[in-house]
Amino acid sequence: MEKKQVVIIGAGLAGLSAGALLARKGFQVFIMEESGGAGGRARVMEKDGFVLEYGVHSFRYADKSSAAKVMAELGLTPEWLREDHRGWLIRGKDLFPIPGGKEPVPEEVKKYFHREEITVVKEALEKLALQAPEKFYHKSLSDLMGDALKDEKVMLMTRLIGLQVMESDPARISTGELVAHLRRAYDAGVGSAQLKGSSRVFIDKMVSAIAEAGGELKLGCRALALEIENGRVKTIDSSEGQFEPEVLVYTGPMAYFLQLAGPSHFPEKFVKKVKRLEPVSGVAIDFALREKASELKGWLIEPELGIMGKFPSNLDPGLAPAGKQLSSWLITLSPDQMADPEAVRAGIHKLRGQIKKIFPDFFALVEWERILALPIIDGAALTTRQSLVDRPSVEAPQVENLFLAGDSVAVPGASGEIAVASGIKVSEKIAGYLGGKLL
Repeated sequence: MEKKQVVIIGAGLAGLSAGALLARKGFQVFIMEESGGAGGRARVMEKDGFVLEYGVHSFRYADKSSAAKVMAELGLTPEWLREDHRGWLIRGKDLFPIPGGKEPVPEEVKKYFHREEITVVKEALEKLALQAPEKFYHKSLSDLMGDALKDEKVMLMTRLIGLQVMESDPARISTGELVAHLRRAYDAGVGSAQLKGSSRVFIDKMVSAIAEAGGELKLGCRALALEIENGRVKTIDSSEGQFEPEVLVYTGPMAYFLQLAGPSHFPEKFVKKVKRLEPVSGVAIDFALREKASELKGWLIEPELGIMGKFPSNLDPGLAPAGKQLSSWLITLSPDQMADPEAVRAGIHKLRGQIKKIFPDFFALVEWERILALPIIDGAALTTRQSLVDRPSVEAPQVENLFLAGDSVAVPGASGEIAVASGIKVSEKIAGYLGGKLL
């Protein structure tokens, strides 16, 4: 039995952020990670000079993001590549500029949306932006837009806006969550950004900060069970032995959390919250191209099929060898579809077919590709059923030394922003719990 001050289960963005901040504040940090590398669903691989994220990946809000805040606290100054280039709507074989991009549209480029549809959506969002987001957490965009969505182009524009938080169905998306995101994106001047050099820069800096402060990251170490006694985590059984933590942080998938801890230790309301969490899921494909297929920057989006793609190396040339190109694509599928091999194959076929429509010679340029079936892209879809007020708190109920982090807990943001923000919040809570002082 080893005694540990702070044990963190999971070395994804949340676990690394919390670990680096707590180690910097002088706490003894031990992170257990079951895989062979750090980063979780933001991990990065390199092959033949191509640098690949784990699926299509962006950081929200650039230098106004939680990731930027963590790195600033650690004395780091990363370079953000702001994805404020014009996005493109996919309609069959054609691409149309999405309203709102900062780059001017050449005269020869076809336009799909007209002033009427743009005005309807813009005015609706401007009215919502004046309201408190919490008034609309349980209201969908369909509830707010009403009959305006009968117009095909208004519906498409609404789907495009929803995909900013990875939910394109106006009947499902939480209006409050979307409004909160749009406000932050407006304040930051950008909704998403690439970190120059990929997410690996953030991951490596967090790992280094933890090690330099005397913390430990144990790879290949799987948590097996928690023993909870008298409202406290007493021990953790792992593949590397048994640990006795003063504080425990769990950052993995919430479905596994209940298997690890047992539901009987928590209130029924909390257990129901955890069990009904629905992730964003889908299939991502990365393509290593022997030469450039397109000079486009920004996102390419087919909102009805839930397809998103981009050429990350157009914004960050260091992600591909000179003269070559990296192209990354995603099609979102429901969790039920992801459990059906035929539905997954159909999704891949749709994605490939859509790419070929836009770029007929694309597949002749492919040197190799990587397909990732992703049961969890984001830990919780931002729907009316699992908005900020519906997700689990970072403080586990009825267990005083247990904290939760990751992209499915109740902190503001979208996607990976939730994960990093939860790491910050947990580090503050633990510092207070252990009687430490924040820097």
